[in-house]
Amino acid sequence: MLKLIRSITVVLFLVIFGLSSSIFSQKTINDLKPTVILISIDGFRADYIDLHAPPTIKALAENGTRARYMKPPFPTKTFPAHYSIATGLYPDNHGIIENNIYDSETKSVFGLSRREEVMNPMWWGGEPVWNTAQKQGQIAGAFFWPGTETKIGGMQPKFWQTYDGTVTNFRRVDTVLGWLDLPQAERPTMITLYFSDVDDAGHNHGPESPETKAAVMTVDGAIERLVSGLADRGLEKTANLIIVSDHGMAPYKQRDAIVLDTMFDTNLAERIFWTGEFVQIFPKSGVETEDIIYDSIKKKLPSNANIYRRSEIPKRFNFGTNKRIAPIVVIPNEGTTLTTRERTVTAANNGRLDNVRGAHGYDNDLVSMRATFVGHGQAFKQGFVSEPFESVDVYELICKILKIKPAKNDGKFKRIKEVLD
Repeated sequence: MLKLIRSITVVLFLVIFGLSSSIFSQKTINDLKPTVILISIDGFRADYIDLHAPPTIKALAENGTRARYMKPPFPTKTFPAHYSIATGLYPDNHGIIENNIYDSETKSVFGLSRREEVMNPMWWGGEPVWNTAQKQGQIAGAFFWPGTETKIGGMQPKFWQTYDGTVTNFRRVDTVLGWLDLPQAERPTMITLYFSDVDDAGHNHGPESPETKAAVMTVDGAIERLVSGLADRGLEKTANLIIVSDHGMAPYKQRDAIVLDTMFDTNLAERIFWTGEFVQIFPKSGVETEDIIYDSIKKKLPSNANIYRRSEIPKRFNFGTNKRIAPIVVIPNEGTTLTTRERTVTAANNGRLDNVRGAHGYDNDLVSMRATFVGHGQAFKQGFVSEPFESVDVYELICKILKIKPAKNDGKFKRIKEVLD
């Protein structure tokens, strides 16, 4: 018994000593260069701060700078939008035109689950901000961000991670804090951090569901851990946090979906990407094949969706000149999606036709697609709400904070400069 008590005492001593060591050994960082921590909360719609009231994010917004909303690029999809934030380029110009891409010249297919293609530099145009920083003598670190797994222009962030959605949010935060603990000569000044919880919940349960609110609170807890870690290091005012989202989220029911494959002969297509909010159709070679598919859909498509040839896509989308975009694109209105007979039958059999779910990819002028922007730290105004700007403007903003020269981009610093102190 005495031996057991001694063992427990030793264990308790080690635990207490370990905790006290971690608390009291944290050094204040007094030599921080201008630093940006760019945080993406995937699918965090612009009104979620007020709708779901996450305490840490709300406090950062109230004590720093918040945009009324940020306009994402079209299509309002994860990879295009994230890479537009990183490069300041519209998808037309950086080449990541959707989450699923077909290159007709090489017959290659890009997709989120195709790891070899995600890491293939051929897909990624433009110059992401981590490369801009490193080309000018700074160091970059990325705990996830589309493009950071790839040697774009022969370069990656010095610190980067292969995407793994099972990595906990706290581990992501702690790793970033660990980078800040490095000596100044080894410490990154351009850091990215990514959380997917809110997008996942929004898709599965709808944007205004209790599940989505819970996901918002989960991510808020991770950001609270980051803020506390910065405070422990004396960086709560000097480190610049930029919290963004890639797009918003709109509710829909599968019962309201448009069954598109009943409207044309799918055998006439070489490839179809059945993305619910942005279907791309690549007709087989032939003089009349494209016309046959287009005319057939055009006659049968209901008024709550639009079909475009690539050259007909509205100019306001800044989208339609890139050769990777399919010759025919079908885009539904908010509140519905495009689907197939097989998927409709499966949803009916599973009793999911009337389940509220969430979708994005729609017109980027829609209120439901609006993205979030919050800035907090030394560079930002306090208690300020800015007018809306575009997500492509964030690249110019980061370059200004880091005091580096931006590469050619589509952003406009004049639209976003008012957020700076």
